[in-house]
Amino acid sequence: MTSYALANENKLNKEILYKFASRDLSHWPTGNGHIYTLEATAYALLALVKAKAFEEAKPVVRWFSTQQMVYGGYGSTQATIMVYQAIAEYWASAKEPEYDLNVDILLPGRSNPVKFNFNRDNHYATRTSKVKDINQNVTVTATGTGEATVKMVSLYYALPKEKKSDCQKYNLSVQLLPEKIEENEKIYKLKIEFLYKDKERDATMSILDIGLPTGFTVNTADLDLLSKGKARNIARYEMNTVLSERGSLIIYLDKVSHTHTEEISFRIHQEMKVGFTQPAAVSIYEYYDQRHCVKFYHPLRKAGELLRLCTSDACRCAEENCSMQNKEKITNDERTAKICESTRTGIIDFAYKVRLEGYKEDVSTDIYKGKVLEVIKEGTLDVGPLNKTRTFLRYPYCRESLVIGTGKTYLIMGTSKDIHRDDKDQPNQYVLGERTWIEYWPTEAECQTQEHRITCLGMEEMVQQYEIFGCQQ
Repeated sequence: MTSYALANENKLNKEILYKFASRDLSHWPTGNGHIYTLEATAYALLALVKAKAFEEAKPVVRWFSTQQMVYGGYGSTQATIMVYQAIAEYWASAKEPEYDLNVDILLPGRSNPVKFNFNRDNHYATRTSKVKDINQNVTVTATGTGEATVKMVSLYYALPKEKKSDCQKYNLSVQLLPEKIEENEKIYKLKIEFLYKDKERDATMSILDIGLPTGFTVNTADLDLLSKGKARNIARYEMNTVLSERGSLIIYLDKVSHTHTEEISFRIHQEMKVGFTQPAAVSIYEYYDQRHCVKFYHPLRKAGELLRLCTSDACRCAEENCSMQNKEKITNDERTAKICESTRTGIIDFAYKVRLEGYKEDVSTDIYKGKVLEVIKEGTLDVGPLNKTRTFLRYPYCRESLVIGTGKTYLIMGTSKDIHRDDKDQPNQYVLGERTWIEYWPTEAECQTQEHRITCLGMEEMVQQYEIFGCQQ
């Protein structure tokens, strides 16, 4: 900033300016975080442009082109404005090079490349092209005169996690406390506590980014009380702001104490019932140092824990209904209809007689090992499972509705969507989900009793009918 001021008076000392630059002379690092580095480098570029040192400014402009975030911008409003101003001053003042650059990009799944031409009239504009394949080769060919930057962005979905390493700057606690729980109205108090962990200073302006579960709204009257008056706790709040990709609630804090824990609380209302509500995230970060501390919350789960099924290192989301275990009296027609069921949500792909032989209770998954004693209907994904051991996964939150045990035999029918392969362990895994039919298969001794005789006869009849007639469409 000082160098820029001196440059405006034609008194720039480049030797002193470059004394603080990186080794490759492309940017000016600071010890206060990347946002400050961007701003410092922007002022340095402005100083070089003012001094008409355009050749020395080229590596700085090139460095900025590698720092832009995925959706544009440079991390904070001020840093973004400074970078754009510096680059604009450069291009407005520097002697424009000859531009006639042709770039061909051959993407996977396409026979012809995407062609772009950059010239003096359009080389400022960004061009984009999307492709759905991942981990495929992309060939870029450039001919002609000019310079361009190619940026590859991969978008994928991953399970959100709370990591202690994320909360380097803040302590954050989030609690959702029920206030009024009735059939037609549910009101909760969202209590957020936070502390800046620096030993010497308070945090400067900080941001609370508060996600809301689907179907919930904020009580704005509570937020108005927090943001107005002499006893206000927050500077202001916003909804649907560009600072949040999810359009959640943004709360601005003038500062955060490093000596005592601060608290804000407000009510949220469930306006709409949703079948399966995902956990919502709350994050806090300093405006000029955007290292987020993240915590999750959920109306029904401790610490907003995600429902997951995990085996080895692989996890998948488990936000769906439990299997309705068939414990009541079942007619043979119902059982026979199930094995041939074909609906929009799925087709019954397999039907096995399985004896569960092992059980392991994990934090996020109940893992059963079962031997396939009889293949009534063989699926298309798991070929030849007879007399082989397969893994069956149960959601931990389904333990009450789905009561199964080792040493017992069950009729299990399900769709191909319930079958997953763990690449590390190879054998197929079966998820006992909402589409799965699970029915206790009595032992030979139990089949002689009055309690189980009808069930056993019905199961035998179902097997015989399927073997003879299959599924009549």
